[in-house]
Amino acid sequence: MPRWKYKTTIIDLDALVPPEFIECDEKGFCEITGLPGGLDHFKGVLDKEGESEWELVQIQNHGGKLLCIWKKEVKEAFVS
Repeated sequence: MPRWKYKTTIIDLDALVPPEFIECDEKGFCEITGLPGGLDHFKGVLDKEGESEWELVQIQNHGGKLLCIWKKEVKEAFVS
């Protein structure tokens, strides 16, 4: 059975998506209408972690920032 190591990171949402590209309705549902430079910056964040074998488990808005939860398999030999 695999063993996992976990970590969290915080991404500043305003740095990733400037406020003028976010539209919210009266119910509080928001939509990103465009990204300067496309998704390259966000893809770069994911690729950087992926190169270190971290897998994104969950991402959610947390106080105007993106909270990312990552996992990585612990590759250690078990002693029995």
